[in-house]
Amino acid sequence: MKNGFRQSMAWLHTWTGLVLGWVLFAIFATGTSAYFKQEISQWMTPELQLQSVSNHQAALMALNSMQKLAPDAKSWYITLPDQRQQTINVYWRNDKGYDNANLNPHTGEKIAARDTRGGEFFYRFHFELFGFPVLIGRIIVGIAAMLMFMALITGVITHKKIITDFFTFRPRKGQRSWLDFHNVTSVMSLPFFMMITYTGLAIFFYIYMPWGMVAKYGSERNQFFDEMNRSATMPEATGKPATMLAFQSLLTQADQALKGQNIARIEMSAPNDQSATVSLVPAVESKLNVRVPAIQMNAITGELLSSGQSPSAMAVATGTVYGLHIAHIADWPMRWLLFCSGILGCCMIGSGMVLWTVKRRMQQQKTGKFHVGHYLVERFNVAAIVGLPTAMAGYFIANRLIDAQLENRADLEIRVFLIVWLSLLIHALVRPWAKAWKEQLFIAGLVFATVPIINLILTPQASLLMTVFQQKWVLVSFDLTMLVFAALFWSMLAYLMKNQEQVVAKMQYKIEQRAQSGQQATALKLTEQQLAKKESRI
Repeated sequence: MKNGFRQSMAWLHTWTGLVLGWVLFAIFATGTSAYFKQEISQWMTPELQLQSVSNHQAALMALNSMQKLAPDAKSWYITLPDQRQQTINVYWRNDKGYDNANLNPHTGEKIAARDTRGGEFFYRFHFELFGFPVLIGRIIVGIAAMLMFMALITGVITHKKIITDFFTFRPRKGQRSWLDFHNVTSVMSLPFFMMITYTGLAIFFYIYMPWGMVAKYGSERNQFFDEMNRSATMPEATGKPATMLAFQSLLTQADQALKGQNIARIEMSAPNDQSATVSLVPAVESKLNVRVPAIQMNAITGELLSSGQSPSAMAVATGTVYGLHIAHIADWPMRWLLFCSGILGCCMIGSGMVLWTVKRRMQQQKTGKFHVGHYLVERFNVAAIVGLPTAMAGYFIANRLIDAQLENRADLEIRVFLIVWLSLLIHALVRPWAKAWKEQLFIAGLVFATVPIINLILTPQASLLMTVFQQKWVLVSFDLTMLVFAALFWSMLAYLMKNQEQVVAKMQYKIEQRAQSGQQATALKLTEQQLAKKESRI
């Protein structure tokens, strides 16, 4: 620390943010969208737009349907409709693995919806990436989150005037402007950044720090996960068939045990077996812990086996951390506030990456040396900051363009996302830096604006005009958000173009002044050198 403690922290802040900056941006961008995971999936499956039913009716319909669909399954897992989901989601386990379906809560029939990963793709991407083995992807994301946490702490230490910096922004000042923007976006949601990074790390603590789990459980790690996820163990099948209690009677007794609370999820272990047991999880939205104690009943006799006893300390700790990370209790205003905080996180990371390149571009212009690493960082910044959101919008367009009846179309949607992203990376690598920014900002605005237009043409029943008339505000919000992002990207492009015009006008004025004074050679030199210098500040 020969340069002092704060200077050492500044160095650490710079390089921890740079090493995996693009990964962090992708994590934040896709993770931010996951606050509306269900809503994205709802937009991407227009066939599943249904009217709501009572919780009791949905539960009864789901159990009756599962008795027809999978009477011999080893277990049933049922998620009932709520304010963010209109269908019954079911999956069941059998000898060959798992199967799933979406059910109509009015009829219990399967709904033939298009095959899509919906918002689940972005949700999984933000903590597993894509194309990597699950464990490797989570380890990479964990390392990125650790570096992010270090960057946040060192950033606070480095900026001794952090409160003053929050109220300071000087536009059109090149490197100074980027630093001001980075400071403002960092301070505005600093508590959110700390919370989301720490909880993201804590959720998978057993991957990064497994020694405590190994010391206590040894090779019996399944017991650890049972304690972490459940309050009681579900029995295995005996192989002896038995007739289960009528589901209407079972739910009536469950309603008494739940004291009027709605049911969020139902798990049936060993259905139609002597050991058949049903677990019902209440929909308690006021608790931060996502692992709400469930009641358990004997599905044959209706006997109450567990009345929602307190889960293990491990289940409480992990459920609370996870609930905080995914905003389990957030209502609509809070969810939008967290979404905007996530967008600020993307701005913070992106501005930090750009700041690094702007500073070094000015240093390179003084030396006149070409540096491959700097060239690549500049281009990767464009592909990450603008290219990734554009690819996400391309994913939505692919959802409408690909035939709804096509098999394995979910994989095709993901391929479109990757192809668009890769194409924009190639574009950024081969185009001049400043032009790559402007061209990709234009493309991003165009692609986002195209989403509601394509939706109107190909699925008019789910278009913005129809959804406003039908008061389906989730779908309305999705299309409007696409238009807002289009306007945002085009506004950025307009700002760059206006700034460029002002810079060029000032430069031309200086050239004319020098030319009039007889300094033609100096004016020519200014034309060649100052243009590059000024362009770096645009």
